[in-house]
This record gives sequence, structure tokens and C-alpha cells, in this order.
Amino acid sequence: MNSKPLPIYEIPDLKKGTFQSRPNRFVAEINYKGKIETAHVHDPGRLKELLIKGAEVLFTRSNGKLKYYIKAVKADTEWVLIDSAQHSKIALKIFEYMPEFSKVKEIKKEVKVGRSRIDFMLDGIPLEVKGCSLVREGLALFPDAPTERGTRHVEEIIEHDGIILFLLLREANKFSPNWEMDQKFSQKLSEAREKEIPIIPVRISFDGKMLYYQGKIPLAEF
Repeated sequence: MNSKPLPIYEIPDLKKGTFQSRPNRFVAEINYKGKIETAHVHDPGRLKELLIKGAEVLFTRSNGKLKYYIKAVKADTEWVLIDSAQHSKIALKIFEYMPEFSKVKEIKKEVKVGRSRIDFMLDGIPLEVKGCSLVREGLALFPDAPTERGTRHVEEIIEHDGIILFLLLREANKFSPNWEMDQKFSQKLSEAREKEIPIIPVRISFDGKMLYYQGKIPLAEF
């Protein structure tokens, strides 16, 4: 990892409350100043290890149907970003820090590739971004819920000689697909590695205000 974290951008106007419950994938109930409020959850993952009753959350006012929008949750001593809408924005900012992308001249967003819409096209090379917030004993694992869409994305990246970028949103030493949760995705990612598709896990930290790029994390054996 980098010896010094590199700033990405700040998330403004954050408020603090505590998580209460998650009635469905996209809705949470939070306690804010002694009152139960509803808040949007943009991450479709299960987040069972993070969204625990009483956990501190950071949120903003929402422009959507719900009053608030959760950005991060406190796990042990670290803030973990759970706003997946930020992933592409983060990736776009850290490209300038990564030597792999220093010579890229043209970046296109949300490009149709095969049967899928892939996050970026970098000089004609597709790049898909995935956020990973599940860590066990220093090992970052993706996904935390079965993902047919994610498997399809990896298939397209293999077919079109692309790149897969994993944003590790908690402290971790290595990255691996989560075989226990989704064997099909894990097998497809293993196939991508065998075919020498670049799989790049990077550590992204959040101090409750500013996001930072911490550098690349090695792959585990899989």
C-alpha cells in the first residue's frame, strides 16, 4: 500500500445517527436525535456484518423519496462507505494515482458491452468496478450476496479483454472471491485470473469526512 493515503474527495453535510433496522434492501430505519427516520440504502448487498442495531451511521439529506441517505457505517474503529453510487466516482478519481491508467487518453462512462453495461471504457478497454465491504480475518471477500449480474459482468470482461477493479472499503490484507456465498461468480473470477485478466483490488478508506486511496492489495490464492 502507499506509505501515505492520497485524498480522493470529501463527502459534505454528513449527519450522525444509529442504525435500527432494514425493512428491505433499499430502506433503513435510523435513530436521529431521538426520532426514528427512514433512510435510503444504495448498496444491494446484505451488509449483515455492518448494519447491526445500534451501529453508528453517517447520512445526508436525500433528494429521493426518503428523507435521508446513508453514506457510511461504523465497524469497530473504521467508517465503511456503503453508498455504492460512489464507486464509479471514486474509480474515476483514483485513475490519476494508478500507473496502470496514467497514459489513458479517452474515458467513457457506462458503456454497453455485450449484454451488460460496464462502468468505464478506457481507450477501448472495458473496466468494471465492484465495491467490497466484507472482510474476515484480514481477507476481503466479494460478493456478500449472490450476484448473477456480477457474474455476467465478469463474463463480458473476459470476452472483451477488460479489467476488473475492486474497491476494498474496509481494512484488509488480501482479496478473494467469496466461494461460500457465490460459487458461480467465484469460478468465473478464477477463470478471469487464469486468462490473465487484470484483477486489481485497491484499498479505499474513509475518515468520516474524506475518502482516501491507500494503494493496491494483493490477491489471495484462488
